Amino acid sequence: MNRLFASAFNLSCACVLLLSSIGLAAAPEAKPLLVPAASVKIPGAKGGFDFIQVDLPNRRLLACHTKEGTLDLVDLDKTTLIARIPVGAAQDVAVDAKSGKYFVTVSDKKHVAVIDTKTFAVKNTIATEGELDGILLDPKNRRIYAAHDHGHEVWVIDIDEEKIVATVAIPGDPEVFTYDAKNDRIYLNIVPTNEAVVIDPKTETVVDHWSVQPAQRPHGLVLDARVGRLFSAGANGELVALDTATGKVLGSAKTGNRVDQIAIDPELNKIYAASDGNVTVLKEIETGLETLGDVAVPKGGKNVAVDLKTHAVWMAFTDGKDSFISAWRAP
Repeated sequence: MNRLFASAFNLSCACVLLLSSIGLAAAPEAKPLLVPAASVKIPGAKGGFDFIQVDLPNRRLLACHTKEGTLDLVDLDKTTLIARIPVGAAQDVAVDAKSGKYFVTVSDKKHVAVIDTKTFAVKNTIATEGELDGILLDPKNRRIYAAHDHGHEVWVIDIDEEKIVATVAIPGDPEVFTYDAKNDRIYLNIVPTNEAVVIDPKTETVVDHWSVQPAQRPHGLVLDARVGRLFSAGANGELVALDTATGKVLGSAKTGNRVDQIAIDPELNKIYAASDGNVTVLKEIETGLETLGDVAVPKGGKNVAVDLKTHAVWMAFTDGKDSFISAWRAP
C-alpha cells in the first residue's frame, strides 16, 4: 500500500507541475504602455528642443527647436514637416486661434515673436527686459503671459494690441503655466520655493501660494478642469495632484528624475511625464495618481504633447546628427 500511495502521489505532483507549466507558457505577455507610431526626420538639425505644443484646430505640432533657432511645424495627420520658421532660440509657444497668431518666447533676443499661422511670417516682436521661458494664452481675458527666465516677473501682453500692459511680481524662478477657465485664474510653478502660485488676471497679482511638496523644483504642470485637479512634476521624481478648490495635495506618484514637460489626456485619464530618455505613464485615480510604468525613448526627449484627437503622444529629440519629431500610441 505504501509503494502504491507513493507512486500515486508522484504521478499527481507530476500532473500538477505539467499543468502549471502549461498555464505559465500560455499566460499572455503584458502589453507595452506605448509603441512607436510615426516619425518625422529633420536632416542635419543637430540642436535640441524645448517645449512642444499641439495646435489642435490647425492639426499641427509646434516644436520649439531652441538650439536650431527655429519653430518647427509638423502636420499631425500627414506626419510631414510643414515649415521651419527662423525666430531665434525659441523656448515655448502659445496659440491664439481667434487672431490666427503664434506667440513664441525667444530667449536670446529677449522678445516674444508674433507669427501669422497661415503665412508663417513673423509679423511683430514684443521686447522684454530679460530672457524668456514659458508662455501662456488666456483666451478669456485676451492676454499672453510670458515668464522671465530665472527672474521675478511675468510680463502680461495684450493679444490684440501686441504690447505689454502689466507685470506680475512672482517669488522666484518660474517654469510652466496653465490657465483655469472655470475659475478664471492662472497657475504657475515656482522652482526655488517648491510651489505653484495662483495669479488673478483681473488684478494681475499673485493671490495664493500652494505647496507642491513632496515634489521639489517643479517644472511640468497640467490641469484637469473636469475634476478640478492640478498636476505638478518635480525634478526629484515626484508628481503631485492638487485640489484646485483648496490648494491641498491629494496624493503623489513616482516619475523619472528631472521631468521637464508633462502632458494630459483627460479622455483616457492619462498623464505623461517626460524626462531625458524616459516617459512615465500615470493614471488619474480618485485618490490622486497611480504610476503605470516607464517607456524608454531616445535620449534628449524631455518634452511631450498629446494630440487629443488621436491620443498620440509626441516628443522631439536629436541624435547629434539629425532631429526627429516622433509619436507613440497605446497598443
